[in-house]
Amino acid sequence: MPHDLASLTELSTLEHLLSTQGVEALLAALDSALAQTPKDARVLREDGPTVGPKTLRVLRKAIALDANFLRAHPEALFQCLYNRLRWYDAPDAAAHYSGEGAKPWSDPEAHLHALAAQWRRQRESAGGASWVESLLPLRGALEGVDEVLWHDSQVLCAAFDSSGTRLATGSWSDGHNVHVWDVTTARSLQVMEGHEGEVRGIAWSADGKRLASGSRDHDARIWDAETGAQLHAFTGQEGQVTSVAFSPEGTLLAVGNLGWRIHLYDVASGRKVRTLQGHQQSVLSVAFHPSGRWLASGASDDTVRVWDVETGAQVARLDSDTSVGTVAFSPDGEWLAWAALDGVAVARTRDWKRMEGLKGEGRYSQVSWLGTSRLGLLRYDRLEVLELGDGVTLWTRPYASDGHERGAAFSPDLKHFALTAADGGVLLSELHAPAPPTLLAEEHRVVNLWGQAEGNIAIAKRFDAAFAIDARGHMRAVPADANESGLQPWRFSPDGALAAYPVLHLHEELPRRGVQLIDVERLVPVRALSVPPLEGRDASKKLTLEPPMAFSPDGQWLAAVIEIGVVRVWRVADGKLRHTLKGPATPVSLVEFTPDGAYVVSGYAEASRLMVHDLGTGALVLDTQAMLKPAPAYAVAARAPRIAVGRASGELEIFDLPAGFRRVLQLSNEPVIAVRLSDDGGRVAACSLDDRVRLFDAGTGGLLYEVPHPAMPFSVAMEGDWLVTRSDDQTTRFFDLATGAPRAVIQGNAEPEEVTRRKYWEVLGEDPVAFHRRTDPVPMAHFPDVLEEDLILRDGLVVARGRTLRDFLYVLRLHDAQGGA
Repeated sequence: MPHDLASLTELSTLEHLLSTQGVEALLAALDSALAQTPKDARVLREDGPTVGPKTLRVLRKAIALDANFLRAHPEALFQCLYNRLRWYDAPDAAAHYSGEGAKPWSDPEAHLHALAAQWRRQRESAGGASWVESLLPLRGALEGVDEVLWHDSQVLCAAFDSSGTRLATGSWSDGHNVHVWDVTTARSLQVMEGHEGEVRGIAWSADGKRLASGSRDHDARIWDAETGAQLHAFTGQEGQVTSVAFSPEGTLLAVGNLGWRIHLYDVASGRKVRTLQGHQQSVLSVAFHPSGRWLASGASDDTVRVWDVETGAQVARLDSDTSVGTVAFSPDGEWLAWAALDGVAVARTRDWKRMEGLKGEGRYSQVSWLGTSRLGLLRYDRLEVLELGDGVTLWTRPYASDGHERGAAFSPDLKHFALTAADGGVLLSELHAPAPPTLLAEEHRVVNLWGQAEGNIAIAKRFDAAFAIDARGHMRAVPADANESGLQPWRFSPDGALAAYPVLHLHEELPRRGVQLIDVERLVPVRALSVPPLEGRDASKKLTLEPPMAFSPDGQWLAAVIEIGVVRVWRVADGKLRHTLKGPATPVSLVEFTPDGAYVVSGYAEASRLMVHDLGTGALVLDTQAMLKPAPAYAVAARAPRIAVGRASGELEIFDLPAGFRRVLQLSNEPVIAVRLSDDGGRVAACSLDDRVRLFDAGTGGLLYEVPHPAMPFSVAMEGDWLVTRSDDQTTRFFDLATGAPRAVIQGNAEPEEVTRRKYWEVLGEDPVAFHRRTDPVPMAHFPDVLEEDLILRDGLVVARGRTLRDFLYVLRLHDAQGGA
């Protein structure tokens, strides 16, 4: 049954098509309706906005952006559409974009956000499944000609074939890292397997039948571009291969590498023809003259050299202001261009003299010819087209720099460009097409998140600044000196009223470390905590040293490290120093209070020592060997004065405080790397490097059972009827606590303590993130991106950093159909 404008703007129709026929059928239905809908067609929806052809176009683009996710999770169609349409043209979206580019919210017919709101009302009134709302705009243009070609890792290079209809890309993936794409449809045509390191250079033969690639693995390869078959492999290069180029007639391949050499190979036979030597540092780029007579090369020795292909003789040496990453001959052979420190350099090939006065608008990393009189240029934050004659910039396309190396390509037909990125998304677009608005979140990536699970606030840290996100999803400024804490973590009091972050007083006569307390509700300073360091223990010059901190369970005390091997304990109410707890003269790697607040626990990873001090008296009550790297192998019972410690010797020690009762259990000959006590202290679980988790009766030392794992378990927790583990095969496993019988297996990383304690928890890994309820292995909802890190605050507010979209800030709200947020 054909669908039209009216039916395809009904959420129920879209959901039915997707669930019964799939994503491709849904996209095809939208394409068919668009082809039959007049440009001026309008339909007034009951209790909603007026929809038209633009509605269908945007819906199609939104579905295409999340197509892979929807294939796996068709139940999330409303979520995907709402999160994109809600932010497309709503007036409040303007605050999240830069001033450049078209502005959908200024369109008199802006209506997509209203359609999303109507769908949400319909869904909420009818009830529905749990879903994840994005409280910030997501990346991805819903109008225009931009397409993103997604890879699973960073892409360094791209090249169009001579017709401009295909694009080849090379990525960091191990194995499947050479891709060929259809420019018109943005569909993948081929994926070549062979390189074991990232591909740094890629090139087409003039006839489009062959593709060459070079990689970090010291090899270059030639592929059949139609079938994907490997034709030749040139292994054992002197260094990483940085650039490859076919001769115009397609008989030779030039391969440049970091070993200062360029090799020429016969394409038909794969035989080495000649080696060109002369560069004094790494060769970074190679390019043939259109006649095939010469080869130009650029290197990190700040020179461009021109070689006679027939004899191998050096024809010319051109000095550059900087390392030369790309060289390019003009199509008519009259000019040679390369990137220079002060812009771009161009030399005449008839005498190899450099043109004076051509600079452009910045330092460029890549140069391409667009015809015989224009240059396509890549700089750190934009693409440009420069007129050769007068140096005028004819076109520019800004982009958000992520601090990583990029590559650019322009199609020979001058219709398209491609821009590679560290997040694996290659931007494919039309040259001179209007750019969509620039999303500010792409420009300001978040590198750290700090906060308290189910707390009131999260602190997001960029390289240059920090800011707060509260449980309502609002962004707020933090005190100015908070930016001086660098990338050091913040800590929060149990009631969430106070936060503490480390500060370094560099401007004083004697530099010293300290701790700043702030009021979380008002985000204003409360007081600073600091004392002169003990003699010989000063850590102020160790800027990378992470100073551990912890609030006591009642929030009355703060234990912190401001010097080597010493823990200070302050009273929060007035900042009075209560204790100076000395340990070995090595960095303190761990500071915590026991759950009852009676003791301070400190760890010294370099010395493999764990110390426990009485908070009341400051007396040392326990000093023992412990496994503290890569993570502390110790645990304290929540409702009993019992502590368990794992050792490299394979021993598990159990101590009762303050009586000093001690029991030693020999688990195996392998180190004990994780320990967990039940709340009442009656049972203790331990993970060992022999790939087993063992559960003991902590009182008698009797082994209750052991659970073998296919991979090393390095975290464990227990609660109610569950024992939960996390292993280095990125798997989370559930067992019956009473018997050890397996219950469920989840692919991905979940922190067992979060699984057993928190209202909501998440699974992170190589797949889109899944959100769960407490101790429930069945996901309540999924979100399209792969996340690097997240923090779930109260009321289901999630603050996260992206992995696919590297360090992209997400602020999400979990809507729980069972009555949650």
